[in-house]
Formats: sequence, C-alpha cells, structure tokens
Amino acid sequence: ATFAASKKIVFTSRYEDVLSDAAVDAVILVTPHGLHEEQVITAAAAGKQIFCEKPFSLTSASAKRMMTACRAKNLIVGIGHERRYEGALVEMKRMIDAGELGTPLHLEFNASYNLFMGSPATGWRLDTKQAPAGTMTALGVHQTDYIQTLAGRVKTINARMTHRSKDYPSDDILSIHFEFENGMLGSFTSIATTPFYQRMTVFGDRAWAEIREVANVDKPDPTLLTWRDMEDEIHTRTYKRTDTVRENLHEWASAVEGAGDYRFTADQILHNVEILDAIVKSSETCSPVHLADAS
Repeated sequence: ATFAASKKIVFTSRYEDVLSDAAVDAVILVTPHGLHEEQVITAAAAGKQIFCEKPFSLTSASAKRMMTACRAKNLIVGIGHERRYEGALVEMKRMIDAGELGTPLHLEFNASYNLFMGSPATGWRLDTKQAPAGTMTALGVHQTDYIQTLAGRVKTINARMTHRSKDYPSDDILSIHFEFENGMLGSFTSIATTPFYQRMTVFGDRAWAEIREVANVDKPDPTLLTWRDMEDEIHTRTYKRTDTVRENLHEWASAVEGAGDYRFTADQILHNVEILDAIVKSSETCSPVHLADAS
C-alpha cells in the first residue's frame, strides 16, 4: 500500500474492485495456479484483457472453460512463457523452421534446479494440489511450451516420478518420454534437488543444435547455442540476457491495442495445459497417456 501510494497507484485488496473499475483495461494475474480459472472467467465476463502467469490452468477441462470465456469476449490472452523471447531459443526455432537441421528426429531437454529446497514445506509451490508433478509448474511448463513450438502437438506422454533426496519433502525426479504427431520423439528430465542445470538439444538428419545455460534467468550469465553440421564443424554463439518478461508483456499489450501480433495462439496455450495434465496423469498411473483420448 505504501509503494502504491508513492507511485499514485490505486491499491485494493478486492479483485472485484479492479474488475468493476472502468479505468482498468486489463488484468495481470500472478496468483496461485488453482485460482486462475475463477479469476480469468470473471475478468473475461467484465471485458478485461487478461495476462495470466503460467501455467494457464492445471487441467485441460479447466483451461478450455477459461479460453471459451475469453473467446466469447474476443480477448487476446497473454501467458507468462517468456522463454520464447530468449535470443538462443528464437534462433534454434529459426534454424529448425528453415530446414538447417534437416528432418527433425529427436529432442532432449533437461531443466533441473534446487530452487525450492529452502522453501517452507507448507508453501503453495510445494503443495502437490497447486503444483503437481514435481517442478513442472515452476520449470517444466516453460520447456513444454517451447517444445511444442519446435515439434508440434504431442501425441503420447509417458512420465515417471520418484523421491530420492531426503532433503526434499516429495518426489524430486521427473522423467518424461514424448511421442509427437509428426513422428518425432523426445525426452524431458527435471530434478528438483540438484544445482542448476539446463540443456535443450534437437537432433536432425543434417545437423544438431544445443542450448546450454549456466544460471537461472534472474542472473546475467550468457546462454550458449552450439550446432554441428554434416561437415563435422562445431559452431558456437553466445547470447546475452535480455528482459524477456518485459518483451512478452509489451508484445501482448501491443497486440491488444492492434499494433502487432502476439506469438502465442490460444490453441498453443490450451495444448500446453493438455501436456501438463497428461504428465500428471501418466506419473500418477505409471502408464502412457494418449492426448487425443485424454482431451
């Protein structure tokens, strides 16, 4: 309240006050995941443009209800997947789309980080109802969002979880196998109890490309993009950090104002929740989930 007053910002603890304020054009939701559905649907009913933190929702059915409400008001939904704006990730997608890797064959992603090992065990980010499937809602949904831009829609998911570290209150290892509709295969690993490690590799029949990061996005360390072609030459390019959160919000706001396109489609936002939902179900049942059957 003190900060808001110093900046002449209206402060309220009631969401209803925001939605009833005609001076408010849009809402940005940075709230626990389980609250997103009700907050998005009520904001849509009030005619507010919506930017929602990831994950959009926790289940496919919930996400569809939310998007139906937004589509009824012709809203442009923003989503907090700022990784699509990172220079190395933009370039890897360009290389694949341009055919420089040849036919994409397989991808391997790993996003591991012991970020929450010092968090209170009662915090909502460690509540399996609010944050199922280990680090999926914190780290993994960023990866699956980017994965679907590279490989398209996921056909089948086979996920497993286990608990290894005595210093963590729940399952700390997640391993996922993907089959994509286009025939590609892929894997994703996320470990909640090891120091930061991040790698994204895509293999094609003409070249492979790999992104490595040595620190989380809140640190200024650079990102490395490496690729190797049929001439057996290894190339490396370094990318500096940029404010991708700001870039995402700016592109969304520009799209809302009719000044450009937003790179996330409603179908992609929905499909990423379908992927999350399938990962949760597969890890709980220890069996494959076919997304066409689960939707």
